[in-house]
Amino acid sequence: MTSFGKGYAFLGFTLSSRSRRMRPKSVKKFKDKIRELTRRKFNLDANRIEQLNRVIRGTAQYFATDFFTGREVFHKLDSWIRMRLRCMKSKRKSTHDNHKIRNKVFDRLGLLTLESFVLRGQDRRFGTAPRLGQSLAGSPGA
Repeated sequence: MTSFGKGYAFLGFTLSSRSRRMRPKSVKKFKDKIRELTRRKFNLDANRIEQLNRVIRGTAQYFATDFFTGREVFHKLDSWIRMRLRCMKSKRKSTHDNHKIRNKVFDRLGLLTLESFVLRGQDRRFGTAPRLGQSLAGSPGA
């Protein structure tokens, strides 16, 4: 027997009276899918970005609902994905030079972010959708 105040896991979510987040098992399954696509032996090309975008889009569309409260989990997963891609590009993992490839490079390649789906949901809720050619931050091309 469980109560809503204590929380429970249902359909990949951990639901409680205070939060609605991704279940840890769901985070692990998502990371396993990303690990499979971002092994260092692969090259970072448009095809690989397209495959990653499919996984990111599917996960984000499922979890980024109006009642979702796990934005910080999405932020951490986004940075983890970018770290994996940097390692894939340089064929090694280094704590000293892993940030030489800036986030703008991944934006130009067309990599989606999980966090942008949460922001879109908030914009949709308040009736202020970003215009075409305008980023979610509000400034053109940022």
